[in-house]
Amino acid sequence: MDRVIGDFISEERGPLIIFVGGIHGNEHAGVKAINHVFDILKEEKIPFTGRIVGLKGNLKALKENIRYYDYDMNRCWTEEFIADLKNEKVKEGGNIEGYEAVALLKEIERVSEGNYTRKILIDLHTTSSDNGNFIVIPEDEADNHIVKVLKLPIVIDLDKYLEGTLLEFMHHRNYLGFAFEGGLIGTQKALNLHISGIWELLYAADSVKHQHSQKFSNYDNITKHFTKGLPHLVSVLYRHWVDEKDAFKMMPGYHNFQRIKSGELLAHDKNGSIEAKCNGLIFMPLYQDSGNDGFFVVQEVN
Repeated sequence: MDRVIGDFISEERGPLIIFVGGIHGNEHAGVKAINHVFDILKEEKIPFTGRIVGLKGNLKALKENIRYYDYDMNRCWTEEFIADLKNEKVKEGGNIEGYEAVALLKEIERVSEGNYTRKILIDLHTTSSDNGNFIVIPEDEADNHIVKVLKLPIVIDLDKYLEGTLLEFMHHRNYLGFAFEGGLIGTQKALNLHISGIWELLYAADSVKHQHSQKFSNYDNITKHFTKGLPHLVSVLYRHWVDEKDAFKMMPGYHNFQRIKSGELLAHDKNGSIEAKCNGLIFMPLYQDSGNDGFFVVQEVN
C-alpha cells in the first residue's frame, strides 16, 4: 500500500496543502475522499497553484481495518517522542505506530521543502457517534477564514487535554493544522462531507479557482441538513479518561453536542456508574472497543 495518494505540483507559486487520511486505521472515509478529489484533479486537468498532497497515515492499521496496534497514532506526536523514534531508527514490523509515524513525517518533511505562500495540513477523521461533524484547531487559529469556510462547529483548546496530536505537532512547525471530522465512521454522509469539504478548502486556500470547486462540491446542501442547532464554537470543560482494563461502556443513544445535566448517568465501568460532573454538551462519546477518551463535556463560547 502506497503512502502517497497524490502529489500535484504547480509551476505557479501558491500554498502547500497536505491532506492526511487514515491516522486511525478503521477510518477510511478520509482516504477515499482524497482519492476521489485527486482523481478529478487529474482527469479534469484542473488548474491550481502551489502544491496539493494526499497522504495515508497508519498503513498497517488501514490494511487490517483496526484503529491501531500498539498505541493511538494521533497521540504520539510530541517533540520528545518523535525524536526518540527517529534516534531508535524504528523498523517496519517492530513498533508499528512508531514506524508509521516516522514514515509519515518523512513524507511531510519531503514535500515541505519549497517556497510556498503558506503551509496547511488537514487531518481527516470520523467518529464513533452521530453528529460527529466538527473542526478541532488550536485556539489562536479559530478565526481563520480557511477553517470558517467549512461552517462546522469549531472545538478549541482540545490540545490542553489531548497530548500528541498531529495537528498540534504541525501547528508548532508554522502550519495551519486542524482536524476535519466528517461524521459517523463508515457512513456515506461522512464520505460526502469530506469530498465536498476538500473542494471548499482548496478554494478558500487560493489553490483552486472557485468555479472549479463549485462544479464538484455540493457542500452547502450537505451541511445545511445537519448543522442546524449545533454550536458555532465550543471549549472543553471536562475529559473522562479510560483505560482498556476499566470495562468502560457508554450509555446508548448519545451523540455529539447533545445537552446533558450534572448528575446524569452517562456510562458504566468496573467501578460502577459514571455521572456527568457538570452541565454542558457531550462530545465524542466512545462507542468503539479502543481508545482512551471515554467522553468530553464542552460548553458554547460566544
